[in-house]
Amino acid sequence: MKFYEKYPQLKEKDFLSKVLTKTVFSTMSLEDQQVPKSKIVKIVKLVLKEKELKGNQFFTN
Repeated sequence: MKFYEKYPQLKEKDFLSKVLTKTVFSTMSLEDQQVPKSKIVKIVKLVLKEKELKGNQFFTN
């Protein structure tokens, strides 16, 4: 079974964005690095947009 077959919701941009944001925020908090969640949201959106523009298609249309 392929990765996206097992976890199809990861192909949804909104879901992936939320998961990445929560993961980065919680990891940084555990490392005692206080970064505003709004800044992490902006960075995640920027990275996902960059990947889309480069043609790394992993989102469903």
